[in-house]
Amino acid sequence: MTLKKIIVSLFLALLHSVPGYAQVQEGSLFKSGEKINFIGNSITHGGEYHLHVLLYYATRFPNQKVTFYNSGISGDNANDIFRRLDSEIIPKQADWSVLMAGMNDVNRALYAPSRQWEEGLVQKKQEAISNYRNHLDKVLQKLSQTGTKIILQQPTIYDQTARLATDNHAGVNDALQQCTKIVEELAKKYNAQVVDYFGFMNETNQRLQQRDPASTIISIDRIHPWATGDLIMAYQFLKETNAPQTVAAVTIEKGAVKESTNCTISALKTGKGTVSFELKAESLPFPLADEPQTNLALSLIPFNEQLNREMLKVSKLKKGRYSLSIDETFIATFNHNELAEGVNLTSYRHSPQYQQALKVKDIAASYRTVQHQLRDIKWVQYRHLPAELWDAETATVEEFITNRLNFLNTNDGRKYAEAQKYFTNYLVLKPQEKAMEAKLVELRDSMYALSQPIPHRYELKALPAMTDKGTMFFGLNQAGADFGKNKPGVFGVDYTYPTSKQLDYMKSKNFSLIRLPFKWDRIQHSLNADLDQVELARLKSVVDGARVRNQWVLLDLHNYCRRNVNGKYLLIGSPELPTGALADLWGRLANEFKDYDNIWGYGLMNEPYDMLPATPWFSIAQASINEIRETDKTTPIVVGGDHWSSAAKWLQYSDNLKNLKDPSRNLIFEAHLYFDADGSGTYPKSYEEEGGSPDRGVERARPFVEWLQQNKFRGFIGEYGIPDKDERWLVTLDNLLQYLQQNGVGGTYWAAGPWWGKHFMAVEPREGKDQPQMKVLEKYTIAKPTKK
Repeated sequence: MTLKKIIVSLFLALLHSVPGYAQVQEGSLFKSGEKINFIGNSITHGGEYHLHVLLYYATRFPNQKVTFYNSGISGDNANDIFRRLDSEIIPKQADWSVLMAGMNDVNRALYAPSRQWEEGLVQKKQEAISNYRNHLDKVLQKLSQTGTKIILQQPTIYDQTARLATDNHAGVNDALQQCTKIVEELAKKYNAQVVDYFGFMNETNQRLQQRDPASTIISIDRIHPWATGDLIMAYQFLKETNAPQTVAAVTIEKGAVKESTNCTISALKTGKGTVSFELKAESLPFPLADEPQTNLALSLIPFNEQLNREMLKVSKLKKGRYSLSIDETFIATFNHNELAEGVNLTSYRHSPQYQQALKVKDIAASYRTVQHQLRDIKWVQYRHLPAELWDAETATVEEFITNRLNFLNTNDGRKYAEAQKYFTNYLVLKPQEKAMEAKLVELRDSMYALSQPIPHRYELKALPAMTDKGTMFFGLNQAGADFGKNKPGVFGVDYTYPTSKQLDYMKSKNFSLIRLPFKWDRIQHSLNADLDQVELARLKSVVDGARVRNQWVLLDLHNYCRRNVNGKYLLIGSPELPTGALADLWGRLANEFKDYDNIWGYGLMNEPYDMLPATPWFSIAQASINEIRETDKTTPIVVGGDHWSSAAKWLQYSDNLKNLKDPSRNLIFEAHLYFDADGSGTYPKSYEEEGGSPDRGVERARPFVEWLQQNKFRGFIGEYGIPDKDERWLVTLDNLLQYLQQNGVGGTYWAAGPWWGKHFMAVEPREGKDQPQMKVLEKYTIAKPTKK
């Protein structure tokens, strides 16, 4: 090595060791102060996909203020755009013109199934494509003379493959593919960059429809991308314009900063089992909506992996699990291997920096709303008003609009309905046009002001080992993620997960075991597909929260051996829902949770019942056991009994489960019991009418407990519960738990969780007071240990 290289190497090493050193990431396409004009049809008019691009720039480059214009008008083709150039597009004097046309140029009406017999139709279709080339050429020629830099966007797809109720104008997408070739030709002629929406969206849509033929990344009208397609478009735009991946990245090794990107590190300290430092990033994470359409897009594109990387890497840590807090906000737990490989913190939406980014997102949404209203004004002007009326008195415009609506109502009912909405809004919005334009400037400035990053304090702490693995506990079902008839449904509306409040309450009562019900349909939207990452993050968040409280979690798949498949509720063993689908799910879940040291068990299925003779519960369970053990050879597998897991009828319905084979010899069997007459847990009648007795629970548990003892198995009662109004049920509960404890069988009470309200069996505190059942439950936290 030459002396010069030695000096450079020493200098770089010194930089990494100095507090506050930061390596800056690659730059942006759009530079500070530049104006970017998005020009197009209704997809641009709507503003959603380029709102994502704006939001990306505001959060990724908060010190490089750029201005985004919306010059889209619903219904426009290339010729319409050409006619608008002089009046509203070129006057913006944009540094960049981002142009998309084609969806309206191909004349979709020519592809209506009812018209395919028309003479000369092929020629009309070809003429539409030829006109597209000529008109787009004229637009580009005139734009290029202004000195603006041009980005040509290929048209988006028309979904002619999805199984939708909407009329299918088959052939439109093929025509749009011809448009993409024209875009490529003209891009070369005018030295323009091209964004390939068509090819990428087509391929992505095909992947989705292999999983679910009734799904689409577009919308039910087959034309407009809406939320799923808009995010996919934004991803493709950013990728093809070389947007940088990194929000911030730091690597710490042996108590020193080894590498950092786009951030400044200071006050780094290491101690026994702790690492802490202050990090000031130059960017914020890109905030994503937590809603089904966005989550569908994220299952199809690696947005966070490729464009939203906020990486923390800490190597050479002692073996174990660590909790991460930022500004004293608990984020998650990670084991030493995960931290050595690096974790992407954009997955954790409750972090302080993500919450800051969400506030920026709210302002961006307001920006889009105002932009959209301004485009609605332009739609009325360019579609219906003569230019001399654009700034005329309101009364004059109103008279023209009334006459125009009367004409449309007589001659074109479809256009009448559309125009009526726009005209009504126009009369309200037009007088506010100047104020709205000023509001856009104010909102843009607010976005960038709020995007300014601030320092955050990071702290990693080694967690004490979970030393009581294998112990039989008593605990609670923390229900909520199993709620709701809609699948997957909307989080926070149809279903929820337990919060820190629920976990803290359990800890205050010394309960160490949580049975956590969740739904197959939510964690895996299509059979044999990737897990839904947002739902998985919710599930992991509860497991993480339990871990820092030294609590164990039993993952309980709460599906009764059934799930929705393409809108039908099916039983495992049906042709569309084979046994292997459940095994596939558990293989994926085991891969995600195998390194968590507080997973007490994988609960294969809650309460199987009325199974098909050809596919009994035994064979379904065995297939899932086999799949789990391919990935995870140590975590216990919890097998519920058949016939609603009835403890009283265990020998009749579940005796054959003793023949299940686990190469790790680590099965736990789960039974359920309630004390009312039919064992349903509904308790519709009084204690006397239900035939209540002090020993009802013991009597119903005994067949299961004795079966465990005879076969030398471990087991627990996953559900039991009583009404809160009659204290005689408390005696029955107490006797059951005493019996189970004496025989080394644990259990989890049904139920706790945030949405139970005043349900008669719920044990969530009300107005700060314990429910009556708790005075019995808290007496029992651990069962007498038994050997495997």
